[in-house]
Amino acid sequence: MRFLLVFLTVLPFVVAFDSSEDLEFFEIKVDREHPEEVLKAFEDFKIKYNRKYKDVSEAQMRFNNFVKTYNNVEKLNAQAKENGYDTKFGINKFADLSTAEFNTRLSPVQPNNTGIPMLDLSKPFFHETLSNKTRHKRRSDPDFIDLRQEKINGRYIVGPVKSQGDCACCWGFAVAGLVETVNAVGSGKFKSLSDQEICDCATKGTPGCKGGNLMFGMKYVKEFGLSSDAEYPYEDKRAYQSRRCRVRDTRRVVHERDFNYGTIDGRRAERQIKEVLYRYKTPVAVYFKVGEQFGSYKGGVIVSDDCPRGKTDKWHAGVIVGFSEMEANGRMYKYWIVKNSWDHDWAEDGYFRVIRGRNWCSIEEYGVTGTIRGGYNDYY
Repeated sequence: MRFLLVFLTVLPFVVAFDSSEDLEFFEIKVDREHPEEVLKAFEDFKIKYNRKYKDVSEAQMRFNNFVKTYNNVEKLNAQAKENGYDTKFGINKFADLSTAEFNTRLSPVQPNNTGIPMLDLSKPFFHETLSNKTRHKRRSDPDFIDLRQEKINGRYIVGPVKSQGDCACCWGFAVAGLVETVNAVGSGKFKSLSDQEICDCATKGTPGCKGGNLMFGMKYVKEFGLSSDAEYPYEDKRAYQSRRCRVRDTRRVVHERDFNYGTIDGRRAERQIKEVLYRYKTPVAVYFKVGEQFGSYKGGVIVSDDCPRGKTDKWHAGVIVGFSEMEANGRMYKYWIVKNSWDHDWAEDGYFRVIRGRNWCSIEEYGVTGTIRGGYNDYY
């Protein structure tokens, strides 16, 4: 049995790795000729993310986690290069977390769109303003749109990327992100809306930080409306406790029954999502599975689908705000632009791009969008 000893010059302990074991903390391979590379990477990581560990034992554990991530990033980049993809993976703020710790920001709640009206764009649903009609006449079915570049009355209609922290309320952030833009388009002014209200109030008794799905949030906003971030600010981990909803203390930005929603038809997902984006300037909230690669994503278009088949307890939510296409290594890739809720220091300024038209990790299967009441009641 061979052991690789790595002496950390900055930490007062020795790391011993049994190369034959297959345990999570010991899936570690360090270049025997240049072990200083991973040590330097770990030191750079601690400085960049201001990591301070409480004792030698925790530092040991964090280093082990880091090396596992470091090796996985190397493997993922090699696979992407071999396949001719432009996807890039890298060390980020999650690099010293265990799998269990990382998964605290993923929802175990299964998607459930049963009984929710399915979007039929041949019927009136969206409140189509005169400006939208005019734009639609000028261009139909474009190859590119990015709602981050769209303004109304001088203000962008997509708000800044937020951070859910160590809380599995990604679903609440996705719903709030969708409603923010819907409200901006409908009212003519952008206002940041409360993720915390959805996390506290939309689960009907269970802690929002323990998970939920998009339907929890959509139904809640339709019935009760939504307040602003200023009125009901986000507190990381607050929603780990149930029965903390304080909606009665807040004023409504989106009023009760003013918001309406419908689900994307999975059989026509690409077509419908594109039309919702370019014709109505409205995003689509999505719920998707998470595989091994997603947490280490750095940039480019995600093409490879490494998500588990069948039922899984690792789901995440985001908001599709645009689409485009690109050429890489002689191939054309069509992709979605998706807003995440892991702060702006993750990936592409808090966003990721993913292949479209292939239902990557079920991302096109459970989409939902909405509108502010504008005289159309067909879906109520």
